[in-house]
Amino acid sequence: MSIYEQNLEQLEKTRPVLYEKLQEPMEDTLQVMVGDALNGEPFLAVIQQDAIIPLSSTYHPSHEAEQFTAQFEEQWTDTTVLIFGMGQIDIIERILSEECPVDKCVVYEPSPMIFQKILETYDVQKLLANLNLMVIVEGMNDDLLEQVLLTSVDFRNYRFFHFYSLSKYKELFRDSYNAVQKVYKRVWGKQQVDMNTLVYFGQASLKNDIKSMKWLMRGKAFENFKGQFPKELPYIMVAAGPSLEKNVHVLKQAKGKAFIVCVDTALRFLLKHGIVPDMTCTIDPQKGSSYFEGIDMREIPMAVSTDSDYRSLEAAGDFQPIYVSVSNDFTSSLLKDQGIEMESFDGGGSVGTFCFQMGAELGFQTIIIIGQDLAFTDRKAHAGMGKAEDSDLIYGVTMVDGYDGGKIMTRGDFKNYIDWYNLQIPLLAKERTIINATEGGAKLEGAVQMSLQEAVEKYCTKEYDLKEIMEQVPPIWETWEEKAQVYRKIQEQYRFFRRFYDQVKEGIQETKRAEVLLKRKNYDLKDLQKIDKKLDRVTKQVTEKDGMVLLVRRIIDVDVTLNDDLLKEEEDLDKESIRLYGKLRRYYQGLQEALEELFPVWEEMQRELNEEYQFEPNR
Repeated sequence: MSIYEQNLEQLEKTRPVLYEKLQEPMEDTLQVMVGDALNGEPFLAVIQQDAIIPLSSTYHPSHEAEQFTAQFEEQWTDTTVLIFGMGQIDIIERILSEECPVDKCVVYEPSPMIFQKILETYDVQKLLANLNLMVIVEGMNDDLLEQVLLTSVDFRNYRFFHFYSLSKYKELFRDSYNAVQKVYKRVWGKQQVDMNTLVYFGQASLKNDIKSMKWLMRGKAFENFKGQFPKELPYIMVAAGPSLEKNVHVLKQAKGKAFIVCVDTALRFLLKHGIVPDMTCTIDPQKGSSYFEGIDMREIPMAVSTDSDYRSLEAAGDFQPIYVSVSNDFTSSLLKDQGIEMESFDGGGSVGTFCFQMGAELGFQTIIIIGQDLAFTDRKAHAGMGKAEDSDLIYGVTMVDGYDGGKIMTRGDFKNYIDWYNLQIPLLAKERTIINATEGGAKLEGAVQMSLQEAVEKYCTKEYDLKEIMEQVPPIWETWEEKAQVYRKIQEQYRFFRRFYDQVKEGIQETKRAEVLLKRKNYDLKDLQKIDKKLDRVTKQVTEKDGMVLLVRRIIDVDVTLNDDLLKEEEDLDKESIRLYGKLRRYYQGLQEALEELFPVWEEMQRELNEEYQFEPNR
């Protein structure tokens, strides 16, 4: 069996999409040849007109690979690299070797012919079997690039996400390089925004997570609604863009014939026009209470997250909560006890994208979007709210492709949501119908553009008892006894936090004592070992005990930067130890402050639960 056949066999096992694409006729006409370097190693070269352009050294390709990967020696172990070009296979192998600290490598090859020649020339079976290597080939699976990067890079490690181009590739494939660089910058920027958002909302998120227990106790789980809706039932996602004003009257025709979900900012506008949605949604950590004040929410189910602003939920009063997303491990463990697997929901960053993604997750085959302008249509940012104001411009403005052709102005944050749609819709549209009936605003790639009237006439043709469908899904905990058991777990978690608080305070003192010993120089090593054992017990609980996500999210800026300077060691061992104890103390101090914020909120939440359900009648 030839090298090519062996590589193909491995490719079929681990990269079936690329394998299938290789069976199809190739449109790439690039001429690629194999040459022998002076040291006997093979190298690839591209023939352009009368020129032969080698993709690596013609003297010593493996030595060039050593030089290239030397730049990674000082990288942190959580590093992800995006490499433009695969033609120097020695480089890719060295990046993924044990000697290199890189964790994941994403390779983008702009030429299918070069990829084909690599398979014919080099034994890359081990590389193809390596799950830390993601291979993207233009024209074969390049639509997955951004999705692959978003699953490999998050707010914790984006600072260690780097983009490099192999020799000659940037010059040979300039347009492809620029396109990949844009994706890299977009992913890096998104994770930076996510990180800044987590830091900004840290205090609010702690309160929201804890307060959510009050509504979770009588809530339903989004997971239990999956598979409950007829496949032919359309899903209409209503955002609050200015174009909603001109087609809201058509929405009345779809009532009872489509599952209508609206964002929180559109709810009052719909009710004003006599339309009661089948569900609304609020997920922002700091939304405030104004959107639900004075509205009778008893008959309107509301999709929420444990991170939803508790002030919004309090203003909504006696509503029907449906929990879609959980952002802390304690609540996740409570749900797991009920057989419900629920984690953080990747909904694109806005309540509109969140509602759209809910439709996809629920399995709807026809999803209709209205009011999702994501641009300044008629100089407005939202329906029913007048002209855009200065506050709408704080994110900056940019131009994007418009629904009606040409360019249209949008906000910087709206552009992020447009990019998200342009990534998600083409993927979803392969198996279902996605209709953009916004009739204005930004163009969304992959969606069918159709007026709402046309969409309603074509897809909303049958009546359904949607209220009955919603009511047949049981709450997470049905009986008082089940809820009382959850309350006891909440009490026990509080007692654990109190014990942990004492341990953290002791840990802070122990780090100070360690520094004093090290500065004296004549310390007994056994004393430091005893201190380290105590500190290890505290640190171990952060990684092992339920509920710690609540604290870590509160001090996320401290947590994710804890290891940033570990590569900058002091030459003197004692000085280095003093530096590390100081870092650990700052981390413990963050935990202490987070716990001091947590206690009064947790106590209030327990008191509210007890008042409602009388778990402790004599309290």
